[in-house]
Amino acid sequence: MSFTAEQKSQLAKLLATENLTVQHQKLNTAKFDPKNRILYLPIWQNMTGIMYDLLVGHEVGHALYTPAEGWHDAVSDADKNKNYKNFLNVVEDARIEKKVKRKYPGLNSSFRMGYQELNLRDFFGIQGRDVNEMPFIDRLNLYSKSQWSAAWIRFTAQEELLVKEVQAAETWEDVVRITNKIYQYSKDEQHEMALQYYDEMMKQMAQDDEQYEEDYADTDYDFAEDDEDGEGEGSAGEDEFEEGETQSKRSQASDEERSDSEVDSGKYIQHEKDSHPGEKDQFDPTCMTDESYRRNEVQLLDDKSKEYVYVDIPKPILKNIITPAKRVQGLMTKAYAYYIKEKYIEPGKAMELLNDFKRRNERYISLLAKEFEMRKAAKAFSKSKLADTGDIDINKLSSYKFDDNIFRKVMLTPKGKSHGLVLLLDRSGSMSKNMSGSIEQILVLSMFCRKVNIPFVVYGFTESVHVRAMDLGYKSNEQVEQFKKDYIYSGKHNCFTQNFGEMKFDNVHLREYLNSKMSNAEFTIALKNMCLLMDCYKESNYRYSTRPDSEQLNNTPMTQAIVAAAEVMKDFKRTNNLDITSLVIVHDGDADSLNNYWIESEKINRETNQTEKCLGVNWYSDNKVYVMRDRQNKFETKITVPNEDVPKNTLLWFHKVTSSRVFGFFIVAGRGESKYVLRNRYTNNQGKTYWQVQSEIGPEAAYEYLKVMQKQFKDEKFLASKIPGYENFFFISGGEELTTNDEDGIEVEGKFTARKLASAFAKYNKKRAINRVLVSRFIQGIAA
Repeated sequence: MSFTAEQKSQLAKLLATENLTVQHQKLNTAKFDPKNRILYLPIWQNMTGIMYDLLVGHEVGHALYTPAEGWHDAVSDADKNKNYKNFLNVVEDARIEKKVKRKYPGLNSSFRMGYQELNLRDFFGIQGRDVNEMPFIDRLNLYSKSQWSAAWIRFTAQEELLVKEVQAAETWEDVVRITNKIYQYSKDEQHEMALQYYDEMMKQMAQDDEQYEEDYADTDYDFAEDDEDGEGEGSAGEDEFEEGETQSKRSQASDEERSDSEVDSGKYIQHEKDSHPGEKDQFDPTCMTDESYRRNEVQLLDDKSKEYVYVDIPKPILKNIITPAKRVQGLMTKAYAYYIKEKYIEPGKAMELLNDFKRRNERYISLLAKEFEMRKAAKAFSKSKLADTGDIDINKLSSYKFDDNIFRKVMLTPKGKSHGLVLLLDRSGSMSKNMSGSIEQILVLSMFCRKVNIPFVVYGFTESVHVRAMDLGYKSNEQVEQFKKDYIYSGKHNCFTQNFGEMKFDNVHLREYLNSKMSNAEFTIALKNMCLLMDCYKESNYRYSTRPDSEQLNNTPMTQAIVAAAEVMKDFKRTNNLDITSLVIVHDGDADSLNNYWIESEKINRETNQTEKCLGVNWYSDNKVYVMRDRQNKFETKITVPNEDVPKNTLLWFHKVTSSRVFGFFIVAGRGESKYVLRNRYTNNQGKTYWQVQSEIGPEAAYEYLKVMQKQFKDEKFLASKIPGYENFFFISGGEELTTNDEDGIEVEGKFTARKLASAFAKYNKKRAINRVLVSRFIQGIAA
């Protein structure tokens, strides 16, 4: 079975229980950045789980226990020869593997079986060799990699002591001390081998000379005397040439024998012809098995793999994001005062709308509050238990001889958990027809929270530069236009950090409308303003003439709003000392696209005509693997389809960093859109979309399945869906159906009976709950 880098990178994070970041790169071997605590792992090609566990476990061991100077590419010592680091690798590998297996005993089998597999692939280059004829460092390396189980590997008494020291090493200082011993021992060992070889060579040469003398002892040479013709001299010259040729051949034969002997000994000794070994310090022993393993590591790499790009979630700059409720409501109050003065709005309109809203909702909110308290009490009672107090009950004292249960009892009821709510309202242009009902639902939820003392805060999210200018107090058109230029080019109004490697987030603004800390007077003023705002969006009274300029609608920067809300939620939870917090998002569409990130690039300065570095944007590419992450909170997830995965992964990240539940309310703008929305967005309890269901049961059956969903949505005005990242996700009817209209009252057909009246009352209450779907669903979610 094969495993992907994404699957097994989780193992490294779980093993390295510290602030460690794991990144996959196209590397020949793993490396570690000790300053930034980043472990870089190669992109290995498909392999067994055991092999992956071995490689990851080994590298995590280095990350946990090896200091910066101990890594393969960092080992250097001017006083040591170039092969010294091979010795250090062997001893350090043994130490860190021992420590990581001690911390995680489950890795024992992975290390044992993994190294067995590597040995079968001849990663150590020992195939066809007699291990016990190899130098000590190679035998030590093979013995440690066998997890000290290869009993057939032999050591001398002195070597046994060194092996025990390696097994006992605990610190980096121990590793350096032991490595120096082993390195010096290997020098002595190589020197002894060289001396032995030199002695054997000299003996062989002496034997060759003796054999030569024996071979030619009985041979008579006729050396003619010199004569006048010079023939004797010429003959002697020929004999000398023949003898020289014989000696040359003998020397060549001796060289060939010596070369064969060197090959047989494993090419460990670099010996010059007819030279003495000299001093011990001239030798630089090496570990052939470690070098072989480093060379063969390349075989494990996936050459065809895509490049990994890690993009970080940027940090929100809240001072450039949040507008407090006092400023938001102040702008609205000022605007409505102007509209009343100019007679666009009647003077008593705000109070009339507020009274109408309270008449329709106040009594039902009280009922919801009672239901919520009963649910909390029932949950607390289910966890209560009877316990002895330790005080004697005098009324039971008389029965002490036959009953030891004479102590007073007390019912221990655990204290209920405290709840809190942060709500985000989509203020995009497409929400205009749904804004009236959405505001009413939010006001019902806010009044409920105030009644049961649940801390809450309501934000509208937008990216409108014009609205931001008004929030900051810019008034004239010239000031607003100058602000827009600064907003875009100066960088001082950025809502998120823009560091290299971070995702490029456009600006977002969270405008606070309501909160639980408002006084009664402030809350009443806010309710009046919100009722006037709600009224201007009604289909029967749809006009922008009475909408404040500060309430312009824009795009849907929902992902940015969620990231900013994470910081808001953490502060909100800490300030109010809350146990359980929830994020409620009311919206009507997908989040704006986010598919690029910041990189360092170059551009030409038009004024100076010089090339300068700048913060550039790089779009997603098909030939790369993108990973969205938050190093501080140890969150990491792969991005396949940016427009879909980024918003979904942002919700998962939000839940991880805030421990909050997320409720989503997707407003379906009219019945005409319900078919499209349910077909393309709805997910059933098994996590399957309509199209997945269709592939299983066929088009005709799927069409009937869709009709059932449509009917349920029409009757109930909402439909629950399992959307990844949400605790609960609801589709709710938009437009006028969002309003809390109870005008029809209780209807009973025919003769009044107790049964008919009860049925009609239940139906009426169900209708009221449906009309207030947002608050009723939220209550069930937090009180369950």
